[in-house]
Parts: sequence; structure tokens; C-alpha cells
Amino acid sequence: MEKIKVASKITEDLYKPLLEDARILHFLKQHQKDIDFLKKHASDFFMWQETLDKCKHCQGLFQCSQPLQGKVKTLEFDESGFLIQNFVSCKYKKKDEKKHEHERNYRLSHLSYQELEIDLKGMTDNQSMEYLMVYEKMLESIESDKGVFLHGQPGVGKTYLCIGMANYYAQNQKSVSFVKMPQFISELKQAMYDNDFRQKQMNALKFSDIVFLDDIGAEALSAWTRDEILLPILEYRMNHKKKTYFTSNYALEELLNQYIIRREPNSKVSALRILERIKSLAVICKLSGESRR
Repeated sequence: MEKIKVASKITEDLYKPLLEDARILHFLKQHQKDIDFLKKHASDFFMWQETLDKCKHCQGLFQCSQPLQGKVKTLEFDESGFLIQNFVSCKYKKKDEKKHEHERNYRLSHLSYQELEIDLKGMTDNQSMEYLMVYEKMLESIESDKGVFLHGQPGVGKTYLCIGMANYYAQNQKSVSFVKMPQFISELKQAMYDNDFRQKQMNALKFSDIVFLDDIGAEALSAWTRDEILLPILEYRMNHKKKTYFTSNYALEELLNQYIIRREPNSKVSALRILERIKSLAVICKLSGESRR
């Protein structure tokens, strides 16, 4: 008889941390389960308790100690009434996911996770008058049929402005593509013989509602990239009146020289075709100032 009492005491001591946990008691009450149910599934409840304790003093994803960042193990019942484990986003992860919901509206994107958080609304603090004037031009383009060809010295904030614009359009349910031209051309060259990949990438830039071609003129130039890649994209967007934005370290007249290939017949004509389509698609705007890098 004494042995039974001792065993019972050990059992009660084992479950005591669970029976004293308000979160677990609330779960049992919510789902109308008794202590026997708790004992039957004690291992599940201990694991759940351990997960919850890790989150107790957490102040953000930067402090997360869960195996999957921002994911919390939960207990719930499936359709058959069996207790199962599941993972859900914590409050910090949900907030983070909310900030990136618009990412699904990007058809093609070279933007980093942090760049997807750049907000058009937070760009005017402590800025020069010239910067604010360009900012206003960018805002005006939202209601216009044309995009903007934004040129200026490296580091003055051209790309940053356009990323803010791109996120704005994506947040407003437009299909958007944002490519950094040197990277885009490099990727196509590496997959030169993969016609499906090339067509998919080009179609994204042809058919997206809004396209941003960042750092145009800085890509490795060849007749192939100019005439078989860039020109068809610009031609399609011009003919279908699709809004297109550009950033460049070159003014238009300087960009012309970038697209002229020496010792190539009719090279200047081909380069002029690129420029004419840019002028048809976008308003020319210069951003001056000191480098922010």
C-alpha cells in the first residue's frame, strides 16, 4: 500500500509543472478536457510548455530562440479529434509578414529582404529641396501614363527612390518587376542556351504592369543584349503603353554612347532606337547631390 502511495506521489510531482501552468489549464478548460487527458498527452504538453517559455521574455525576431524563427509550436485538434502539433507565426513574425505581403506582386525582383521594407512615405525627412522636387516628380508619375528616367551621379539616391516607388505599386496590387540591369544581363548570359529561362525573364519585364530597370547602361554590353534582350522589352512596353522607370548614372546623350559598339555597322542607329523608346516611355529627371554611400 505504501508503494502505491509513493508511486502516486511521484506521478503527481511529475505533472505538477503542467497542472500549475495557467496556459495549459486554460487549454484544458477551453477544449473541455480533464486531468486524465493531460496525463495521457503529457509529453506533448511538456514540449508545448517549453516552446511557450522560450517566448516569454522575447522582444522581437532578433531575440527568437525557436528552431524556426518566429514560429511557435501549438497544440490543436484535427478533424478526427486527435491532438496534434502545429506551427504558427508569433506576433512579431505576423507583423514582419504583414510588411512583406506585397512581395507576392513582384513577378521578377532583385530586391533584398530589407529593400522590400523601404517605404515611399518615409523618404522626405531631412532632405534637400532638390531631392524633394524629384520626389514630387516621382509621385506625379503615379497618375501619369509615363514613368521616369532618373539619372545622376552614383550614390545620390536614385535606386532608393525607385525601390520606394516599386513597393508602393506592389502594395497597391500592381504586378511589378524590379531588375538591376548588370545582374539581369549577367543572369541571361549565364543561361544563354536556356531559351525557356530567357523567355520567362523577358516576359516578366514585358508584361508586368510596372517595370523598373535599375542602373541601365552599366550592364555588360553586346549587340545581343542590346538588340535581342533590351530592345524587344522596351518595344513591347512602348507599344502597349506600360509604365516603365529607369535609373542611370548617365544622362541620355551619354547613354547613347554606352550603347554604340565600335566597329559595328549601324551601331549608332541601334543605340538611337533604344533611346527613342526610353524617351517615349519616361519623363527625364535629374537627381543631383552628394553621394549617400
